[in-house]
Amino acid sequence: MKIKLIFLFFIFSLFVILNFVKAENKVCVYSFWGSGCPHCAEEKKFLRELEGKYTELEVKDFEIYYNDENKQLWENIAKAFGTVTSGVPMTFIDNKAFIGFAEGNLEFYHPRYNAYIGYNQVIESQIIKCIEMGGCDCPTVETPVEKPPEVNQTDIIVPVTPVSSQRMIVPFIGEISLSASLIFLGAILGFFDGALNPCALSVIFFLFAYLMSIGSRKRSLIMGTVYSLTVFTVYFLFMYGALNVIVLTGYIDIIKFVAGTVIIIAGLIELKDFFFYGKGISLEIPKSAKPTIEKLIKIGTIPSTLLLGVFVSFVEIPCAGIFPFIYITILGERIASPTVSLFYLLWYSLFFIIPLIVLTFIFYFGLVKVEEAEKKRLKSRKYMRLIAGAIMIFFGLWMLIG
Repeated sequence: MKIKLIFLFFIFSLFVILNFVKAENKVCVYSFWGSGCPHCAEEKKFLRELEGKYTELEVKDFEIYYNDENKQLWENIAKAFGTVTSGVPMTFIDNKAFIGFAEGNLEFYHPRYNAYIGYNQVIESQIIKCIEMGGCDCPTVETPVEKPPEVNQTDIIVPVTPVSSQRMIVPFIGEISLSASLIFLGAILGFFDGALNPCALSVIFFLFAYLMSIGSRKRSLIMGTVYSLTVFTVYFLFMYGALNVIVLTGYIDIIKFVAGTVIIIAGLIELKDFFFYGKGISLEIPKSAKPTIEKLIKIGTIPSTLLLGVFVSFVEIPCAGIFPFIYITILGERIASPTVSLFYLLWYSLFFIIPLIVLTFIFYFGLVKVEEAEKKRLKSRKYMRLIAGAIMIFFGLWMLIG
């Protein structure tokens, strides 16, 4: 009996000792990231691979865009380490802070951020160093920080997503948070796209003017709904296809530069039309397409209205494709999977056709005569272009310089 008790005590003691040693060898890493940040997604994948490679490693990650407590923790630890909370990902290992993430093996301390650049091999080397030291505790506000070397070189690009770029003041809209509300951004951009879209609006005015002139109110409701839903479907498919191209190519920085440049040019054209409408290039349906549109409207059947919606959606891309291009570029940067983006694209497309649906019911119930509404539209057309141009230029500049 005594032998059994001694044996059980020995096994229990060995278990406690092994667990104690195992706990002592732990390497605790704090990783702060933001939802939708592409560099963060790359680092998270890398750290998960390292956890499988090194059993001593324990990564604790904290999302800071949506979680105020995590953000406060990040700011407190960063302050203690003397580093700058201007971008993510940011990683803390033992007494070192790393900012950004990319492949590389250059141990470089950047004086602008007071942190080391987060090159993957350097991060792994620091983890190995901690394992060889017998483990590293989780960083705290009392962690003694390693004195960095003196550095003068500051022209190395830091692979980081700036936190400041998550909030912006948009002309005619106000302050919005890009980090917290793809849904809000989709609703705002989609609605402005539909409300300021001279192409889709002009066609639905023409469609109702013709149908009302032949005294077919019920038919006008059906055709207006069919037209709106067709535009919705084509718009959604166009955006989904374009987003797939952006995600699959992976050259988001190049795409943002090209998109930003194109959007600024489009915005300048819209501003030009505010002062000199009809002179030079304008973002509108080509004159060559107008006879076909008129012919489809006068046929006045459901199949012809379906064709009308498809035709208008394609010929209006130069005039109406800028706003969706802004949104899918942001989606491409923040969401890695086009499948996950389906909801956001549907959401945007829904708000895009809201003005069309509203006009359909306004004309159906006779709340406003088509002729009067068209006069008001033409009268306010240049102001609509002013607002659209200002928003386009703003987003174009944001894509180029952040």
